[in-house]
Amino acid sequence: MKIRHLLTGLAIMASFMAASAFTTLAAPAKGRFEEVTEHAITGWAYDSDEPDEALNVNITIKNEETGKEVLNQSVKAGEFRQELLDDDKGNGNHGFTLNVDWPSFSDGSYIIEATVDGRTFSNTRTYTYGNSDTAKEEADSKASSSVRSLGIFKTTGYCPCKSCSGGWGRHTSTGAVATAGHTIAVDPSVVPYGSKIMINGVVYTAEDKGGGVRGHHIDIFYDTHSESKHHGVQNTEVFLVAA
Repeated sequence: MKIRHLLTGLAIMASFMAASAFTTLAAPAKGRFEEVTEHAITGWAYDSDEPDEALNVNITIKNEETGKEVLNQSVKAGEFRQELLDDDKGNGNHGFTLNVDWPSFSDGSYIIEATVDGRTFSNTRTYTYGNSDTAKEEADSKASSSVRSLGIFKTTGYCPCKSCSGGWGRHTSTGAVATAGHTIAVDPSVVPYGSKIMINGVVYTAEDKGGGVRGHHIDIFYDTHSESKHHGVQNTEVFLVAA
């Protein structure tokens, strides 16, 4: 009888531990920045376990040189984004906008971070306001490279989702793993693979091609569909960079 009771107790304990483990494995909330401009910071936050819940996002801005925190503010991620709805993120009401008065800060480079439910956004951003040593160093670095204009190109955005990549995800035609802020898709007959291309001050590498990328057209890789849609269609002068 004692053995039977002992086995029953062990079974109940195992069930409780299994239930606790299942709870622990719940998907964590996550979020990303979309854009940082001279007026505002935008992004989104989402919890798949609470798909229609508007989450609180805590945003901090620090001076990159001094480490001083100049802003620490919470904002509700409850704005509607059609692209989030298209990505099956609940009801799509998971975007946020934080207006920033940059002129109230001193000139310099600032690090922008955010957390949602204690989880840090993976795409920390940097924004330079006014004149700073960092901005000067970047300008000097660009000036030290050989830069040649390739003319005006149509630029668009794409991401790993099925509608953008046709099931290829982060796989590219060159075998490289597509990375935001680095990978672009090109027409190889116009821009050879491996070329370093500067677009709006960012240097990318030609690592991919797309079915709709022809001639003077460049597709810029983003981590999320909302970021790629936000890029839209732009006509931009692009430059070939050679160290």
